[in-house]
Amino acid sequence: MSKKDVLAKSHWESYPFKIEMLAEKPKNNGELTPEDAAKLEGTLHTHSYGSIETGMQLRWYWVLDAQKRIVACRYKLFGSPALRAAADMAALLCRNKSLEEAAKINYKSLEYFLRDHPSNPALPPEKQYEILFVLEAITATIKRIEGEEPGASEIVCECAGVNREQIEKAIRDFDLNSIEAITDYTRAGAFCKSCIAPGRGMADRSLYLVDLLKEIRKAMEEEKKASGISLEDKPFKEMSLEGKRAAIEKTIDDHIRAMLVMDGGDMEILDIKENGKHTDIYIRYLGACSGCASASTGTLFAIEGILKQKLDPDIRVLPL
Repeated sequence: MSKKDVLAKSHWESYPFKIEMLAEKPKNNGELTPEDAAKLEGTLHTHSYGSIETGMQLRWYWVLDAQKRIVACRYKLFGSPALRAAADMAALLCRNKSLEEAAKINYKSLEYFLRDHPSNPALPPEKQYEILFVLEAITATIKRIEGEEPGASEIVCECAGVNREQIEKAIRDFDLNSIEAITDYTRAGAFCKSCIAPGRGMADRSLYLVDLLKEIRKAMEEEKKASGISLEDKPFKEMSLEGKRAAIEKTIDDHIRAMLVMDGGDMEILDIKENGKHTDIYIRYLGACSGCASASTGTLFAIEGILKQKLDPDIRVLPL
């Protein structure tokens, strides 16, 4: 199949324009050489993640300066156009970041930057794993640069090369509660299906997805009970003040904090007060956000807009 066929318009019917554009005209695809690194007065680091046998392989080329900041970032990959789009955006986000900052790039931030519109997911559910694969490749590269050996984790799905650690992280990070959701986010169980449950194939194994899902969900419920934290199952206006705080904190964690951290900042809630029909949230910016020119304009409007959309239109955010 030619590149033209792979990128045929019909292939993109369910994908947004930004992913189509990044896949057809990637800006960061290619190699970096030691000569390139010398010109930038840095050191070249390369690392491959995944394998051609499983249908996905990504090789990062990073040039780091003396402070271990990524001054140049390129990649080569074997995989789908959507994977290329995710890798190209990730390369852009990694550039000019320290290793610590690059490690903070998470699914929500990368997926958000791939969207055409803030309210529309970048990829259909069955393609979520491609974004996670790119992030795993970033994590593996950082560990290699810092001299950490990858931890041994039992392979659960041989066809996709997915291990227990990857599956558990996906279940916890995205609150997955079905085998179908695990497959969407990791590809485990997408091919021969012998890893899903006993009787699905000829392989004799000690670990199945159904058992792993049950085990991790049980652990999550026990941890939730032990923490004493729970969200009230009622409309925002009817929640207690403690319930509103929990709902606000969760919305910030799920939809806002990643964007702030990407730019070296953060925020914290100082107080929440009821003021007539309004719920006023008093916040303080942290890190780079505290001195940012848009902290009282664009950033503030974005934070308030998300909280209004997700929780209640009468929320007001007031920075102190």
